[in-house]
Amino acid sequence: MDPGLQQAFNPLAPSQDTAMHVPAGSVTSHLGTSSRGYFYFTTASLALCLVFAVVTIMVLVVQKTDSIPDPPGKFHLKGGNCSEDILCILERAPFKKSWAYLQVSKHINKTKLSWNKDGIIHGVRYHDGNLVIQFPGWYFIICQLQFLVKCPEHSVDLKLELLINENVKKQTLVTVCESGVQTKSIYQNLSQFLLEHLQVNTTISVNVDKFQYVNTNTFPLENVLSIFLYSSSD
Repeated sequence: MDPGLQQAFNPLAPSQDTAMHVPAGSVTSHLGTSSRGYFYFTTASLALCLVFAVVTIMVLVVQKTDSIPDPPGKFHLKGGNCSEDILCILERAPFKKSWAYLQVSKHINKTKLSWNKDGIIHGVRYHDGNLVIQFPGWYFIICQLQFLVKCPEHSVDLKLELLINENVKKQTLVTVCESGVQTKSIYQNLSQFLLEHLQVNTTISVNVDKFQYVNTNTFPLENVLSIFLYSSSD
């Protein structure tokens, strides 16, 4: 081709370097925009799913609550947050054959706890700190205790034990008041639960290693022992 014509056509054809070279900043900006768009879309989708799940759960809870009939009797014994929830569950539950709700006695002088006899007891006997089973079956046992420890110069181990026929079945152990830490007093909650198959005349009791720290003044209604018959063997 004539050199003049070749020179005339060359400016119209992009060079290899121009065609292959793309600024790095342009690519990064494009990828960043795509990533942000994907992130926003994913976040919005997850939020929508979460809202839908919460609404569904609330509807099911309301339906379940409405389906449970109110109990014929009204009890005036009421506790604080957790213990009141336990009592509410027991009052509204369909089982009424065997259950109990007791608050700890204010006069604690030994490791084995005693309980107020004026609590709610139905289908269970109470004797010398023990709940005595009258109907065989699977029982759900719940115990909650509040402790107030005025810290000495050493650590303190708080232990709660659930006993069946005087044998430890389950326990909770917490260490408070660490050595070298300046703390005047510590509030500590201990709770334990157990699902156990029990026979007639089986005893249920609670032991506390440091019974002197059980707080019966600040939270007198938060120290409770409760059981109910989950499934009867009759």
